[in-house]
Amino acid sequence: MPKSYPKRLLVYVVASDNGLAPNINGGLCSLSVCKPVVRQSATIGTDWVVGMSTAKHGAARVIYAMTVDEKIPFADFFTDPRFQAKKPSRSNPKGDNFFDLRAGTLQVVNTRAAHAGKADKIARDLRTPLAVIGHTFWYFGANAPEVPGKLQQSRIVQGNRRGHRIITDAKTIKAFCDWLYAQEQGVRGPHRDPVC
Repeated sequence: MPKSYPKRLLVYVVASDNGLAPNINGGLCSLSVCKPVVRQSATIGTDWVVGMSTAKHGAARVIYAMTVDEKIPFADFFTDPRFQAKKPSRSNPKGDNFFDLRAGTLQVVNTRAAHAGKADKIARDLRTPLAVIGHTFWYFGANAPEVPGKLQQSRIVQGNRRGHRIITDAKTIKAFCDWLYAQEQGVRGPHRDPVC
């Protein structure tokens, strides 16, 4: 794959890595719940989303990174054949494809959905009713590697760990992406946190 570099990295801490956000089912990486500001801010073709580990598990570790290739309204995400493997089921309790348009309103339509019956989480998700899709992604999960030394001193790791950080420094972005391109793409490990 030829290297391409984003203009921005949208970096946040993945507080819980149990398969919901990000969701890696079906050969594509999706972020459709949680992080409404990241989902709103993500720009197709120019941004990457990067999920870092918690301080408890090693703040310099990368849980996942993905290109921003599509932003799909929830109702279209729900019906698109490419994303059916992302619907919650007995074998996939952390599916992230559970909002559909019913009687003109987006609703949680799957009782197995992680956010079913949780009004606060549903309201947060619906602030940005879009799924961000990455065709190119690196998911490390429990095998999250540390970024190299110089990058550990960058804003990718340092600074406010609430919300998200936007990295625009071209040298930092290039160094991070070059390091990432040296890793094998796709799913490289199991989820860090157990699925309840």
